[in-house]
Amino acid sequence: MRYVLFNWLSPEDVADWETWTPEEQQADAERHMAWFAKHRDHIVGGEELDEPRTVKTLRRGRQGDGIVVTDGPYVEAKEILGGFVILEAESMEQALAIASEWPSLSTQPNATVQLQPGFVRN
Repeated sequence: MRYVLFNWLSPEDVADWETWTPEEQQADAERHMAWFAKHRDHIVGGEELDEPRTVKTLRRGRQGDGIVVTDGPYVEAKEILGGFVILEAESMEQALAIASEWPSLSTQPNATVQLQPGFVRN
């Protein structure tokens, strides 16, 4: 079964990361690369996402005005979607075990990982 791991970042953690030394940032990148290498047999896709300033949001217009495009993510969002990984796992338990090793969960105090199963049609 497929599961999508969503990597959510808090603005505070992003700001803290930007104050890390280049060596600390490189070590963080290496921890993530090691995670990907360890779980490569379960990874079938994914993507790191660009900064929220580049996001476009589409909504239905009011009173039949068609589609309205605005800059940025939903204003209600307090966290930033940093990326996603598509996992192939035998069960939710296996997917949870893989997701629980996401490196940011051990280095960023506000890191959040969301795991969502793919929709299964009967």
